Amino acid sequence: MEILKNKNLLRKLTIVVLSFNRQKYILRSMRYWSNKGVIMHVLDGSKEAISPKYFLGIEDNIQYHHFPVSFAERLVRASSLITSEYAVLMGDDEFYIPSALDDCIQELEHDISLVSCVGRCIGFDHNQGTLKTNLMYEAMANYSVHHDNPDDRVLYHMKNYIPSTIYSVMRADIWKHTISCIDNEAYQVFALEELQFEIASSYLGKSKVLPILSWLRSSENQGMADKTQLKKIHDWWGDHLNDKLREQMLSEFTHKLLKDQGDVNVKHVQEVIARSVELYMSIPKQQQPTRSIIIFQVAKLLSMLPRIIKDMLKKQAHKTYYNLQNHKGIDAISEQLEIDGVYVDYKELKNVEKIIIDFHKNQEEIMAVQK
Repeated sequence: MEILKNKNLLRKLTIVVLSFNRQKYILRSMRYWSNKGVIMHVLDGSKEAISPKYFLGIEDNIQYHHFPVSFAERLVRASSLITSEYAVLMGDDEFYIPSALDDCIQELEHDISLVSCVGRCIGFDHNQGTLKTNLMYEAMANYSVHHDNPDDRVLYHMKNYIPSTIYSVMRADIWKHTISCIDNEAYQVFALEELQFEIASSYLGKSKVLPILSWLRSSENQGMADKTQLKKIHDWWGDHLNDKLREQMLSEFTHKLLKDQGDVNVKHVQEVIARSVELYMSIPKQQQPTRSIIIFQVAKLLSMLPRIIKDMLKKQAHKTYYNLQNHKGIDAISEQLEIDGVYVDYKELKNVEKIIIDFHKNQEEIMAVQK
């Protein structure tokens, strides 16, 4: 009966996956979520589509869309596809625990003041037939943005920045509204989309992190796209040559955010948003999420080197950044979370571990045959 209950709730949820040149990982996700109740829309920006022969056995709750356009265009397309009550964005190589998504939906149905709900996160990587994990975003423990005033929510969230909504379960109308505010095409600022998402979602409503393990963040892929032409927000924001662009971004973002919000002082809200970005930039670097910063700096250095050396150093940088000696096995990380009062669906976590290990074993066997 519990499984049926979960499936009924999960039918209210759409998982959105945007991917580019990771089709093996797309198929892994599609097979995992097949017949689990959720609706899943996969928008693949790769040049060539996945052959239909690989979709055998995948149920019709999974929808694949070959859409070789920009990330921003795929986000807009994804928003138009959602017809469910709730939505969540997911990385193409990552996992959510189904029972945890169910808990998030239950919390949103119980507390109508919330627009966003997520659980705790662990990172994982595969290494020689084993899964290594570590705690991520530990500051998410007991974190919530619960202020009644939207200005207070935005300022609090960006002052204590944690990416707690971009991969959360959200009410679909709020998710769509938030997505409509995102625009980085004209500005080319590294990870601006994430900051825009977190600001918009916190303005539009309250959010909460539950003491459950819900999100498994993958380090299997290097994730080092060419970001060398993008500036970090700290550099871009403070450059007087960008004054007009900065004001343009703030104005357009604010007007999109306030659409259908009634009689609101636009100038005041724009000032609050500007202040929230400045609060984010004032966080000491050692307290900020470091993954994007490190990747940005490595990519910048790589841009100066010949391609053959770039490829070698990318692999080494990936191994160095994700130092597996500091990671733990599933059993140890589960015990650590449970000591901290975090519920872990251990049975499903072990199932995901097997899926990941088998996936890499199959890839290694295919490569061995090809040689």
